[in-house]
Amino acid sequence: MSPPRLEVRNVCRAWRPEGRAQPAQPVLQYVSLTVRAGEFAAVAGPSGCGKSTLLNLIAGLQEPDSGEVLIDGRADAPRLGRVGYVHQRDLLLPWRTAFGNALLGLELSGVPAAEAESRTRALAERFGLGDALDKYPARLSGGMRQRVALLRALLPDRGLLLLDEPFGALDAITRSDLQYWLGGVLDRSGKAVVLVTHDVEEALLLADRVLVMAGPPGRVIDAIEVDLPRPRPAGVVTSSPFVALKQRLLGALSGRKAAAA
Repeated sequence: MSPPRLEVRNVCRAWRPEGRAQPAQPVLQYVSLTVRAGEFAAVAGPSGCGKSTLLNLIAGLQEPDSGEVLIDGRADAPRLGRVGYVHQRDLLLPWRTAFGNALLGLELSGVPAAEAESRTRALAERFGLGDALDKYPARLSGGMRQRVALLRALLPDRGLLLLDEPFGALDAITRSDLQYWLGGVLDRSGKAVVLVTHDVEEALLLADRVLVMAGPPGRVIDAIEVDLPRPRPAGVVTSSPFVALKQRLLGALSGRKAAAA
């Protein structure tokens, strides 16, 4: 069996104030998780429990104080640039069109221009961006800008995708539309995905498994399997199995057992 696409083993991380005689503040404490190819894992927890720090460690933007982060079974290879990473802010370059922003990752990966342009245009149609490629970010809605950011992250065909509250800045209707759209896109991608979210319904709608964090310091206190068939239709959020999972997840987040059905 091939190794997991991502494995985090007993990772600890502390924040050390610069220039101050203060002790280090623990941010993450012995956090472990495993995500295989084609699996979608969500990480849910309160603000300040280290969720974004965990993604930064996975991406190679930071290093753990102890423990290991393995990509495809390797802890010794550089992680920076080996994952797709989408933030809450789309981080589009205002002087480039949607097309120019979307193919940026391919450019930085050294893909020849003709191939990069061909791949970008082909996938843009699937992302609903065919008529928006020549527009600059200032002329795009928040939802369309985030589609461009997701397209940019997916195009280099990296096996691991990190999503840090990707729809958190959008209105409720746009967020809901993009959640269902993203679920359909990623179901066919074969990628391992890690989503950080405060939205309980978003976690259950998209993920195969939800890891519940508490803190600080951040630690995993529960793992909830989301045994719901795919594709997940809009009405699934009112179904009895979904409601039961939501009650359990809310109970875990609040530090209590969900009430028995």
